[in-house]
Amino acid sequence: MLLNGVHLLPDLSGALIWPQRQLLAVADPIDAADARAAPQAAAEAIRRLATLARQRRPRTIVWLGQALPALLAAEKVPPRECGELARLRREHEWIWVEDELTLAPLTFRLNAGTATKGGEIIAQPSPLARHDGATWPAFIIDGRRLALPAFGPRPYGIEVMNPAFLSLFRRPFQAVMLVRGRIVTRARARLEPAP
Repeated sequence: MLLNGVHLLPDLSGALIWPQRQLLAVADPIDAADARAAPQAAAEAIRRLATLARQRRPRTIVWLGQALPALLAAEKVPPRECGELARLRREHEWIWVEDELTLAPLTFRLNAGTATKGGEIIAQPSPLARHDGATWPAFIIDGRRLALPAFGPRPYGIEVMNPAFLSLFRRPFQAVMLVRGRIVTRARARLEPAP
C-alpha cells in the first residue's frame, strides 16, 4: 500500500507495518474499557501483539486507542499480560496515541480529521468490508488516508459502504480485506453493498 509516498504493508493480524522505520502500528480492538469482556479482549490483544513482535521484530510499536491504557490504569488487565506488555515496552520504543502523532510524512490519528494534507492513518472508525456475503476487517486506502481495522480477529466496526464511512474517503479507494487467513483487495466499485 502506498500512502503519501510511503510504502506500508498490511498484516493479517490487522497491524500495519512501516518497513523503512521498522514500525508496527495497531488500532485498539477493545470496544469500550468499561465493557464486561474488555479485560479478556485486552489480554488476548497483548498476547497477539507479543507474538507478532517476535515475528516482525519492530523497533517501534504504535498503539492507537484509549481503551487499553484505561484498563491498565484501572488494574483490570490480568497480571501475566501486564508483565508481557511491560516486556514489550522495555524491548521496543512504545508510543501510545490517544489523539495524534506525526512521524513525517505520516500522521497517526485516533479519529479521522479533516484530511487537508495527505498521509493520515486513522484507527476509528474501524472499517469492515463484505466479501462472498460475509463481513471482514479491512484496511481502506485512497492514497491520502488509510483506515486501520481493529487489531485481532474480532470483526467489529462500520461497513465501508455505509454513508458515514464513505464521507471520510472522497476519492476512489481500495479495501484490503483480511479474509480467512489471506489478503483480498477490492476497489470501491467492486465492494458488496451492506445488507
